[in-house]
Amino acid sequence: MSDSEIADFAAARTIGAAPFRLAIILVPRFALMSFASVVEPARGANRLSGRKLYEWDLFGPAQGNVESNGGIEVAAKSIAELDPGVFDMVIVCAATHAESKRYPSLEAAVRRLHRAGLAVAAVSTGSFLLARAGLLGGRRCTVHWDYADSFREAFPDVDLLNDLFVVDGRILTCAGATAALDMMLELIQCHHGRDLARQIADQFLHGGIRGATEGQRQVLLGGAVRNAVVQRAVQRMEATVEEPVSPARLARELGVSQRQLERLSKRYLGCTPAKFHAQLRLQRARRMLRQTELSVAEIAIACGFVSLSHFAKAYRRQFSVSPRQDRQAA
Repeated sequence: MSDSEIADFAAARTIGAAPFRLAIILVPRFALMSFASVVEPARGANRLSGRKLYEWDLFGPAQGNVESNGGIEVAAKSIAELDPGVFDMVIVCAATHAESKRYPSLEAAVRRLHRAGLAVAAVSTGSFLLARAGLLGGRRCTVHWDYADSFREAFPDVDLLNDLFVVDGRILTCAGATAALDMMLELIQCHHGRDLARQIADQFLHGGIRGATEGQRQVLLGGAVRNAVVQRAVQRMEATVEEPVSPARLARELGVSQRQLERLSKRYLGCTPAKFHAQLRLQRARRMLRQTELSVAEIAIACGFVSLSHFAKAYRRQFSVSPRQDRQAA
């Protein structure tokens, strides 16, 4: 990222400067938690500073209410009314369905706004919308971990990271939920200093402000799993979903005996490495069934199953339904 691009939206703001204006685009079925994690830090900055540092307006595909994935509706203006000359940054808030459904009016809008010089951010599955709009070509980005496999399948040429949020030029992407809070705190810190950002984090009982490059699933196994061998084993298994490694090979790569790996796995994961790896593969398959239009056979191969019948049996054993039944019910 060049210094000039940083200056566009993240340069320190002087006392008396006009409020930093956010255009928040709500994609139908957006996540309320992600939305709140964008708006509340800005509101907190205004309250704690005693000044109007941030302003925002809400936009949707059309004039009227936009329904969140929790069924709560939020009033928004039509995206057609969004004047780029009025705003400094656009933030696309999405969640359910944005990975599979296209919103041409919103895609065209973010292209237009980016061309006009605005910084464009995406929260959660908003990264899918930015990719379809052509804004992520040759860039680094992130997306919520639950949608990472689907994103890689849909956009194999985009450099997808596991970071909480990624800033690449005037494009920002964020994993969503509380990661959006960290992204906004980082922006506020750039604008108005660490003290104000720290005060806002304290107000929300957020603890330490997490950096952009902290992995989304650093705590995948929860705080109870502190064993370094098990953590490395899980990371290796997640990285080899398409071509699973045998427990014996996994143990060799980790520098432990297979017997020791089996013992540690049962203690910390509650099952053998082979069973845990199979669960990871089946969970990935379920996400892909629900988030992509790939065939069942293509998904089976992408998740390391060489036999469609074996995949179907394993899937039914894990989820009590067949892959096709699960896709129809989603």
